[in-house]
Amino acid sequence: MNDSIRLYDRVLRSLFVALAVGLGWGIRGDLGHELGAAYPGAALGLAFAYVSGQASMFKWMPYLGAAGALGISLGGMMSYGILHGYAQSDTFLNYSYGFFTLLLEGGAWGCGGGVLIGLLLEKQRLRVSECLSLAATTLLIGALFYYLIVHLIGFHINPPRNDLSIGFTGGVLGLLAWLIDRKKWYATKGAVLGFVGFGIGMALGRLLGNASTLQPLAVNHWNIMECSVGFIGGFIFTFGMLGKEVAPPPDDRDFRFVGLLSCFGVMAIPLFHLLGRIEIQKKLGGWSAALAGYGYANPDERAQNVLRLILAVCAVGLVAAYVWSLFWRADKTSRSAFPVLILSLLMILFQNLNALYFWYPRQPNTINMHFMFWIFLALMLLYAMLRRHEPAVVPDEKADHINWFRYIGGTIAAYLVIIYIAGFVNGPTTMPSANTRWPVWVWKDGPFPRDQEVKIDLFSRWRN
Repeated sequence: MNDSIRLYDRVLRSLFVALAVGLGWGIRGDLGHELGAAYPGAALGLAFAYVSGQASMFKWMPYLGAAGALGISLGGMMSYGILHGYAQSDTFLNYSYGFFTLLLEGGAWGCGGGVLIGLLLEKQRLRVSECLSLAATTLLIGALFYYLIVHLIGFHINPPRNDLSIGFTGGVLGLLAWLIDRKKWYATKGAVLGFVGFGIGMALGRLLGNASTLQPLAVNHWNIMECSVGFIGGFIFTFGMLGKEVAPPPDDRDFRFVGLLSCFGVMAIPLFHLLGRIEIQKKLGGWSAALAGYGYANPDERAQNVLRLILAVCAVGLVAAYVWSLFWRADKTSRSAFPVLILSLLMILFQNLNALYFWYPRQPNTINMHFMFWIFLALMLLYAMLRRHEPAVVPDEKADHINWFRYIGGTIAAYLVIIYIAGFVNGPTTMPSANTRWPVWVWKDGPFPRDQEVKIDLFSRWRN
């Protein structure tokens, strides 16, 4: 076992996680909300455990998959569509604001998964009282931040949508303060890298989505953005977090039972989507109408077959959970790629069936991102077939080290580069789906109109 990781090896391992989470986030875009975000979160935990190469991480895999799913799914409560609209504008104030808020919101999204994964792998486990203290601190600071910005100052991040991302940003600050105070350095690093990775991923992914409108082939710019979020976030998180030597989880009956439940909970994500995100009768009607429009005979019967296939995918997920649990209990570390590969396959099939990907006619001069999902999975499978991991281990002081200057400076630099390039990319082709918050204005026009209104509004609030 080496106590260092070669750069190319670290990059390759991080690229596998990037593919897994990029695929997950791309599919999340079609499924949406908290349940949709659970899949890329689970993929982050599973893939990160796999590429570590450590036998102990295989034992942690069910817990990490569940933790990633829970932590990232929480971000599904935030509204972010209008923020992407601002970033598609062709005026500097609107797109610079849009990219900045996307960086904050993507960061808050990734921070949840990153910190839970980091906390599980800390050498000193959290006590119940510490868990309660952490949750209370995060919620309290988040609520105070929300009250200050939204109610006291009167600022709304993306009217008329909800302002929860403001509370999430405050919660990140409270979370980091608690972790630093308790010297939970690996968890702090997980939170920071989750924030940096997925924050840059959200902003840069939107820029790439904007740029996709400049090439001649039709493509879904939302899918470009979503795959980029997961790909960039998964890569940065893994590249920075890889290498901590981890002890096996506690070997007691209750903890093993939680692990077993986690195996089934993670693999039941397709079933949860079927139960929570699909109105079956309404969907059957929609599938039937679409299939009829594609020219298929017996569209009602075909729609029923689509539903049967989706039910079969969900059933296979439960069987896969059982198989995984057998591997897990028998310490079959040679099967460590199985959970993330099978979950990714099931989620692609679920998404493709739900979107009628196998039935709708192919469009010429079009990049079909559903096909790109299969390329992501093929590359993951190829990696798992060709690579045999030695355990990736670095000394604890290196694994826990947080290079604040690099992380903060790199994030600021990335943001500045993004808004600089946006000045060339954004324009008429991005504007059809853009939102503008501020009017076009130049300095010679005098005080910025909205600034004046805010000053008056603030004055009246404080006076009263």
